[in-house]
Amino acid sequence: MKKLLLVLVVAMLVFGISACKGSDSPKAVLNDFLGLFDGFLTNMDKADNADKVVAAIDTFSVAMQAIAPRMKALEEKYPALKAGMKGGAMPEEFKEFEQKFKDMTPRMMGLFGKMMQYANDPKVQAAQKKFQEAMQAFDK
Repeated sequence: MKKLLLVLVVAMLVFGISACKGSDSPKAVLNDFLGLFDGFLTNMDKADNADKVVAAIDTFSVAMQAIAPRMKALEEKYPALKAGMKGGAMPEEFKEFEQKFKDMTPRMMGLFGKMMQYANDPKVQAAQKKFQEAMQAFDK
């Protein structure tokens, strides 16, 4: 079972990294980011044990670090984008993504609930540190 999980994690990492190497056009970057986050939410929704939670977090963290420079450049060019992603009102150039982002917002609550469910597991704690580092790379 652990070998299967390892194979799945490696496959998701390869997919995540390759997905984040797309075009640098603003819409492509935002589409890649939303796809990455949607995949993370889906993986966390399906996670029913600590190992699957760790796999989902690790996959997301690696891919997030890969896409962070592209997102940072996008936010510098469109400062209203960061506020829109937090407030749910996208700038006019990105209105086509607004509904997708709004649809993911309620799922984020489940994400944190799942992390809390397995928060005492040392493997999950280590993965959460990687998650925090990945999110900090996004803000740098």
